[in-house]
Amino acid sequence: MPTVQLLKTLTLLLITVLFSRKLCDGSRYSWMWYDHYDELADHMNTVDGQNCKSKAREDLVLRPDTLSQIPVYNRLLNRIWYRNRTALIHLHNMALNRAFFYSYILQKMNDSASFYIQPNWLYMYMSAVADVNANPKVLNGSALYFDTDTHYPNWYQTVPFNNTLKLFGPKAWRIDDTQDQGNFLREPTRRTTVVADVGAGRVSNYTDPTFKMNPWYSKWLPDLEGDLDSLTKFTHYVGIKYSNQTGKFLKDEFESFPFFGPPSPSAQEDDERMLPVVFTQPYYDCGRYDNWVVSAVSPVVDYMPRYSNWTHLRRQRSVAVVVMDTSFKKIDFNACGVSAGNPGPSYLSGIHRCRPTTNCKHKMGYGFKRGGYSCPCKSGTRYPWNEQPPWDGDLIEQATDTEYYNSFQCTPSDFRQVLPKVDQTEAVSIVGGSNTLTYKGEDIGVNFIQQLVSSDFRTRKLLRTGDTNVNHTSNTLSLQGSSSERGDKDLRDAQGETASKQGQPIHSPHGVHADTFASHDRKPRYQDQVEAAHQRRLQATGSKRGDNRNEFHNKTEQIRRKRSTAFDARAFNRMMQIFRLKDSVTGRNCHQVAPHNLVMGGDVTYGVKTQFESEARTALRLSHFLCNFLQNTDASENFGNLRGGGRLHQEHMFGEVVANVMGNFKIYSAGVFFDRYQWENQDGSKMELFGPWAYRRQGVVNAMDSAGLTTMYTGEDWFRTVKARWATNTVGLKVYKMKAWIRSDSKGTSSIKHEHYPLRYRAPEYTSGHWTRPHFRCDGKVDAWVITYVTPFFGLDKFKRKLEFRGVVTVDVPLNLLELNPCPMGFGVANAFKNTARCDPFSTKCSPIAGYPFVRGAYSCKCRAGFEYPHLDGREWFQGSLVESEYEKKVRGMFSRFDQLKCRVASSPSVISSTTLLLAALVVFMVTIRHY
Repeated sequence: MPTVQLLKTLTLLLITVLFSRKLCDGSRYSWMWYDHYDELADHMNTVDGQNCKSKAREDLVLRPDTLSQIPVYNRLLNRIWYRNRTALIHLHNMALNRAFFYSYILQKMNDSASFYIQPNWLYMYMSAVADVNANPKVLNGSALYFDTDTHYPNWYQTVPFNNTLKLFGPKAWRIDDTQDQGNFLREPTRRTTVVADVGAGRVSNYTDPTFKMNPWYSKWLPDLEGDLDSLTKFTHYVGIKYSNQTGKFLKDEFESFPFFGPPSPSAQEDDERMLPVVFTQPYYDCGRYDNWVVSAVSPVVDYMPRYSNWTHLRRQRSVAVVVMDTSFKKIDFNACGVSAGNPGPSYLSGIHRCRPTTNCKHKMGYGFKRGGYSCPCKSGTRYPWNEQPPWDGDLIEQATDTEYYNSFQCTPSDFRQVLPKVDQTEAVSIVGGSNTLTYKGEDIGVNFIQQLVSSDFRTRKLLRTGDTNVNHTSNTLSLQGSSSERGDKDLRDAQGETASKQGQPIHSPHGVHADTFASHDRKPRYQDQVEAAHQRRLQATGSKRGDNRNEFHNKTEQIRRKRSTAFDARAFNRMMQIFRLKDSVTGRNCHQVAPHNLVMGGDVTYGVKTQFESEARTALRLSHFLCNFLQNTDASENFGNLRGGGRLHQEHMFGEVVANVMGNFKIYSAGVFFDRYQWENQDGSKMELFGPWAYRRQGVVNAMDSAGLTTMYTGEDWFRTVKARWATNTVGLKVYKMKAWIRSDSKGTSSIKHEHYPLRYRAPEYTSGHWTRPHFRCDGKVDAWVITYVTPFFGLDKFKRKLEFRGVVTVDVPLNLLELNPCPMGFGVANAFKNTARCDPFSTKCSPIAGYPFVRGAYSCKCRAGFEYPHLDGREWFQGSLVESEYEKKVRGMFSRFDQLKCRVASSPSVISSTTLLLAALVVFMVTIRHY
């Protein structure tokens, strides 16, 4: 009996130990090994807002290689950056934007006469708040930290002129407003921001080495030695043209203003000290945001000392740094191994759970979470017939031991083919591609463009779908009289030469689709009978109906538009028209082109709201700042020893638009346009129009007051459209709150609440702005196809009671950088390029390829479930550019592999397994026969 009791006790103890071990293991399965992600997660979980002040400095930072694929200034244009780094690039550009602005404005207003109209504390506070509120999903904080004794306050009445503050650091960060008094839904709105002077209060010396949360300080400060001034301070030039009355400039020439700003390195420069923006390693922002953040840092340059009669003793010096913060947990990491697409060093590389028979592909939008990858089969393998490819990392991370070891594997594919080699080496030029279109070794693109802009615009028939001189078929678009004599002669020469030389490629004139030159003589022979039968059916249909409609209408009738098709011939022809129109209009001939040919359809901009959201939010940031400033400042209002915000100066606005252009390569031009009699000068007088506008042309940035132009910008479509929406109806604006803390005295003894706590202002969201149709900006300055984002800003009327429309902020982004999506989509999707991909609809599915803007063939054709890739070439899918080029060869009668670019039905797993099943079925059959 005691033995039985002892066994029961030991059994119960063993079960308890095993169960406790399972709980301590965090319910992990045996195949889930401990890796670098678990190490970082455990380290981050040990720090929170309650114990961060007692932690050592080393515990508040992560490894530098935790963050990989960091944007670099001199590689933003020559490298493909995917969407998982969009937030970091925007963080980079915002820091550079503010650094350019403060460097420009501090040096532009560097004399004693303009001391009191420089941006004061309220300007800096509201600017930092606008950075955060206009970017709710990217920026968590924005700050401007001045070095010791480098800030000359024009806003503190008790501080004499030409004296500095010990430290001054306005910083804004977003807080959780769930429990705020006005939040009735008790849900975070991301519209409440705290802004304070970090240089005031206890433990405020952020220049001290013992300060735990300043990894950004040593990047640029203190700047006491001048041995690297020629490398770290770059001289930027801006040309400005002013106007003091409508329709006239003060001078016809631009006034060049040089200023020192952030560095501008060469394309080969790798030294971090020569870059204008650097990133910190992840660190814990204790006491403010209370979370792990990553910061982008850029220097602000000014002359020091600012006001001195001994000007030869002054030098350009980094007096402050702009710091933009984002949450580390929102930044994607690539769990796949280090490769060309995932360059190291990366501490989190290789933590994926893909099986050996699969590859690893990164998935975007996961942040610091597991499962941000997929596992497609390797080349030469296939998915099981009952699996929907590819395997999702989320499912793999949740798999049990049995599921992981018995699933997520690919089986080998046998009897793979090799694409035939072609001896012919002459390339095929495709409209919409990157190749130069030539004929007989001569670039004839310019000649064709000159034909398009002839005096009578004869070739406009090319661009009209319903013209009777354009012959449409399902796959071709042939010209029958819309070209000039020279174009027709080149066309006949090309056709005659190709008829005599079968298999030689034809290089079409610039802007003409290659299908134009397709004739029945050069098509494969097996198509002749099909086309002849098709023509007989068309003639029979026309004779039975007794009508005299032309061939175009008969063929159009045979093509029925469905709600969603794999390939739409009409959509393809319209796409080619768009490519021709885009390539035909240039800065040299745009003045001769009809106005309606300088505008494209709105469906051409499909995807612009997501691809250029960062550039649009740059304009939204300026809109938020103007809304906050115009609704909460008074020219004669002071707050004790603090002077109020005063009035805006024209140099402030010129600096803002110049910074918008200089801080982002994708912004061609930017402007802020005040409505009629809404701009106030420093003396209180009002100007009829005031519209600072900056643009970049061949790397040179110029700015001008658009009020000096002969045509008023208030009559432009983009201005009238936005004003008509917001002038009398402000429904849709959101309320934002700014909780400001100021220093109690000039020494920064403590921080106190501002007299107006909190300050509220109403401003638009990103979705409240307006994207225009693609249009050619033919002004002799930009001269390019652009898309404009327009967002309004508002102020209070003279009674301080009602909101009124004050103007708009704009940015122009290039159409050339818009990535197209030619894959099949539904009927209601407004995409001019949808259903133009030539993937085989039965065996493959289409998906766009990122990184190839406004080019034809930027898609891939991947095998569907139940199909496998048949070729032995190291790939798992067909490239869209290959499909397009092979189709062009097929149309021209050349040797083509187009019919082989499709997936085949997946074969059985193996011969042995098939034989086993056959024998088992035979045994069952024999047993059944004997039974009966």
